[in-house]
Amino acid sequence: MVYFSDRSRDDLNKIFESLLQWETANHQKRLTYNMVVSYHNNLLDVCEGTDKLPYHRKATYPLHKRFGEFVCQYKRNPRTLWYIIYNLAGGDVFVERIINNYKTV
Repeated sequence: MVYFSDRSRDDLNKIFESLLQWETANHQKRLTYNMVVSYHNNLLDVCEGTDKLPYHRKATYPLHKRFGEFVCQYKRNPRTLWYIIYNLAGGDVFVERIINNYKTV
């Protein structure tokens, strides 16, 4: 079973809101509402599937280690990679944070 911390739920909400507001330099929206919903649902599906992973990858970045012991990567496109940072307890997954590669140093 996969559980979400309050922080990871907040991350998902902020990701959704940010995608809705994402604009080009001339203030045109980059994504339609339906595209944002699809993007968000894809990210949520990856999070909810972490308990079925055959292998749990240890976190390596110091920022990730602050929030959890394991990380799952979701490559959205050639430039965007999402990190789902989580902990394990008795076969259950506890998603702690969701961070993209732009915030990971």
